[in-house]
Amino acid sequence: MTDRHPVIFVGAGPGDPELITVKGQKALARADLVLYAGSLVSPAVLGWANP
Repeated sequence: MTDRHPVIFVGAGPGDPELITVKGQKALARADLVLYAGSLVSPAVLGWANP
């Protein structure tokens, strides 16, 4: 296997979308796949994910 696809964990802190890091926001925007716990992640944070 020569292709590597990193797994990046982004913490959403206490749930306030304004507290996510810039790096975390950029990682969500670039991600091909986002897995999350629906009850723990604000819809505003998911809005940054790649459609």
